This record gives sequence, structure tokens and C-alpha cells, in this order.
Amino acid sequence: MSRGILIAGCLALLVALVLQAWLPIDRAAPPEIAAPDTRFDYTLSEFAASFRDDNDQLELLISGPRLEHETDTRVGYLSEPRFHIEPDGADWRGQARYGRIMREAEALILEQNVELVHPHAEGEIRVLAENLQHDRARRTITSNSPVEIQQAGSWLRAGGLIIRLDENTIELTDHVQGTLKPAARRDTDADELFGG
Repeated sequence: MSRGILIAGCLALLVALVLQAWLPIDRAAPPEIAAPDTRFDYTLSEFAASFRDDNDQLELLISGPRLEHETDTRVGYLSEPRFHIEPDGADWRGQARYGRIMREAEALILEQNVELVHPHAEGEIRVLAENLQHDRARRTITSNSPVEIQQAGSWLRAGGLIIRLDENTIELTDHVQGTLKPAARRDTDADELFGG
């Protein structure tokens, strides 16, 4: 009886091995375990940061859905950053698709679909560009690529610009063109003009 059980067991094992080799079995490779990218020493989600000058004055507020900081270069890579440059002073705010915080150079570089807005008594000033750079040390916002400025129905296009934060001025460079709509005349202006 034990000899019959042994033969039956051997036949069952042989049948199992033949079926395993003959029948298709899903043999998916195990998923590869991805090691973290060692270029980045930290990543932040839904971040907000503020930068102050040497006199502890607020210079820059920046926030967004993601920031990745690269260890070697000390560069922070931003996705969809929102920013406010000098909230208590020049008061420029905006957004972009991508950005980089260059900590060594004290610069914020904004790229793709950059929109910069500044309040003004004659109507909000809107700057549209593909890239802008905010240099905290020089206190400027610059672009060497085409920009458009819009305000109260007027527009200007140029090959670049320099915004000087301390002087609150915008200088356009290279191939400046546009359409300017005169500001609406106020009744007080007419009274002053005609002695009323």
C-alpha cells in the first residue's frame, strides 16, 4: 500500500511539473523599486516662503504646489509659483508655470506664461512674458525676451524690459511698439484748466 501511495505521489508531482511548463502563467517581472533622486536634499508640497533683506524688510513672498531643492547647486525648482515682490514697497505680484530660486545669486527666475501685476491709479499694469528675472541684490526685474505691457486699454510690446524697484520705473528695450489710449479726463482737470 505504501508503494502505491509513493508511485501515485510521484505521478502527481510529474503531472504538476508538466502542466506548469505547458500552461501559460502570468510571469510579470516584479516592479522595480525606484531609488529617490539624490540630487535633491528636500522636496516640499504646498509650500510658502518669505525672503527678507539685511534690514529685515520683507522682499519676497513665494508659494506653490511643489519645490525641489538641489543639494549641490542650492537651487530650488518651483512648479506653478505664485509670488509677491516687495509687498510693502514696489508691490508686484504674479505667477508663472515654472521658477527657480537661485540662492547663491539671490535671484528668482520665472519661466513660461509669466504674468506680473502692479496696482496703479490709472489702472492695473500687467506684464506678460515668457521669462523674467528678479534680482534681489540689484533690486530689478528684467527680461531679455519679448514682453507685453497692458494698462487701461493701452498696450506696449518690446524685446525686453527693466523694472527698477527703487525708482518704480519700467524701461522697455528693443523694437518697442504699441497702442496708447489717453487717460479719461476728469472734471477736476477741466476745472483747473479753465479756472473753474
